[in-house]
Amino acid sequence: MKRSIKLFLVAVTGALILAACTSAEAPVAYAPPTPIIGHSPIIFDIDIDTPASPERMSDSRPNIIVILTDDQPFHTVDYMPAVKTQLMAGGVVFDNGFVTTPLCCPSRVSILSGQYVHTHEVYTDRMPFGGAPKFDDTTSMSIWLKQAGYRTAYFGKYLNGYEDLVPRGVVPPGWDEWQAFLGKNIKVDDDIGSLQYYFNFSVSQNGTPIKYLKSKNNFSTDVVTNNALAFIRDERDTPFFMMVGYYNPHSPYISAPRHKDTFRASGDYWDWVQYRPPNFNEEDISDKPDYIGDLSPLSPEEVDTAHKQILRSLLSVDDGIASITAALDKAGLSQNTIIVYLSDNGLTLGDHRFGATKNCAYEACIKVPFIVYAPGYYAPRTDTHLVANIDLAPTIAQWAGASVPDGVDGVSMVPILEDSSSAWREDILLEHWPTEEGVGSIIPQFYSVRTTEWKYTEYSTGEVELYDLVNDPYELQNVAGKREYKEIQAELVVKLQKLKAE
Repeated sequence: MKRSIKLFLVAVTGALILAACTSAEAPVAYAPPTPIIGHSPIIFDIDIDTPASPERMSDSRPNIIVILTDDQPFHTVDYMPAVKTQLMAGGVVFDNGFVTTPLCCPSRVSILSGQYVHTHEVYTDRMPFGGAPKFDDTTSMSIWLKQAGYRTAYFGKYLNGYEDLVPRGVVPPGWDEWQAFLGKNIKVDDDIGSLQYYFNFSVSQNGTPIKYLKSKNNFSTDVVTNNALAFIRDERDTPFFMMVGYYNPHSPYISAPRHKDTFRASGDYWDWVQYRPPNFNEEDISDKPDYIGDLSPLSPEEVDTAHKQILRSLLSVDDGIASITAALDKAGLSQNTIIVYLSDNGLTLGDHRFGATKNCAYEACIKVPFIVYAPGYYAPRTDTHLVANIDLAPTIAQWAGASVPDGVDGVSMVPILEDSSSAWREDILLEHWPTEEGVGSIIPQFYSVRTTEWKYTEYSTGEVELYDLVNDPYELQNVAGKREYKEIQAELVVKLQKLKAE
């Protein structure tokens, strides 16, 4: 009771301080349009002449599909019709879904292994501190699933630096079907380098490098989708685990040719709302870490352009989702297949003066779409529990009846999926190491503890941040060091040290 009263008084005091520190008008939250009107996804058809066998239907083990996007801003799911009307309407939508390190390769390794980055030690996207060569792929959940009797497949983007593995195009352990993008050793931070994963790209097809020459029929997202559909058709009589790694909407935010006129006034102009959260190109940064002052903000016009390009790029992913669910229906597998949808990290679009980037401790970087669509298992709802990418591997293992080895940091989400009143964690650890270049290189190493109400961050520079996420969800007022927050800050310091020691 005393703790409840204490937190209540802190919250009230915080609200008064925030009201005094901001303008007379309360910040207006960003509100994307809902629903999308007048747009239907393109469905890629595949011939499935007979549904799954009676023997398969009597097997209680679910098929499991993980759909992973790259650098997707949290709010953009509101512009994806199939995600909204199928996955979100029929699934469990986690409002507090996070990645523990907001960077591609470290996050993807955490998904595959169920480990925090400080455990698996793939700190960045490239050597010597990160990338595919740093990953001990014997810890991948693909091995657990294969041992449990599942057919396994990976399509699309795997890990940054995958092309550096020897031999070129090698199939990591645990995968029966493997068709992963192979880079051409072009500088990945350059948009020209990233373009290689949309058109004129290479793939390791079960260990053999093959090229997809540039054509409108060889847009990488659609190739990945069609490979996934073929796997559903071919493996419909066997429990399967499939990861679908779309490169979208990663910069340079390329879209399928069929979507090039969407969100343009001269073309298919949907309702579109400029992304202008209250922290957009934040003016007063006196309470922020020093590195924020070194950022080069994008102009509002540049952000608008990037925003629309990202939305166009995601529409082919949306088509893929509609196509996958249609194929499951045709195969008779819709009620015994679980689909998990998430991104490897979030993306800022002007938040706190960041342009279109990641790596930061703020909500736009760490918060991702996180949906569990399992109509045959869990009732649809919105859930506020704190879940993270490290929880996927143990959750998938429990669904499959697979054994989880020692060293996994995440926990299975099955209890809260089955019963939202089940006991669950109260906090999650966030961590970052400076990258070799780009914006991530100027962000000091940090560790954060995120609860449902607070976020506390410690930087290697000695700077700290504390945000009251209930009264200040856009992290406008850093209240670290303020007398009124002394006790809650002290509690969060202890929580953070405990998480770091796990």
